[in-house]
Amino acid sequence: MKNILFDSYAILCFYQDERGSDEVERFLVSSRNGESRAFISEINLGEVHYQTVRRIGLERARRQLEEFYELPVDVVAVSSAIIFSAAELKAEFAVSYADCFAIATAIKTSSLIVTGDPEFKKVEHLVEVSWI
Repeated sequence: MKNILFDSYAILCFYQDERGSDEVERFLVSSRNGESRAFISEINLGEVHYQTVRRIGLERARRQLEEFYELPVDVVAVSSAIIFSAAELKAEFAVSYADCFAIATAIKTSSLIVTGDPEFKKVEHLVEVSWI
């Protein structure tokens, strides 16, 4: 079974039905069928939520967040180990701090990262990336 980790880019793409959303849906179906296990860092889920609030308003964003929890995606809580790993990644690589949480969580869960965010090109030597 393959582990996958969604970054905020992938989930926002899915909800906004943008290019790559079909690929995200394929990963979700794979997780629902037990062929893979899907994760997201709670930091990245928070990033999805604040961007969704800005786009569609608080009430609708909260409903969408409730619906997200019905998807076959495990939300990974931020531990001290992940926090310090993300901080060390941020110190070494020119990527956003939120992306560092995705990278640190992917390393912890032995997951490939599903994204379309070009910042992840800088860390492909650390984690496997599935580009959408």
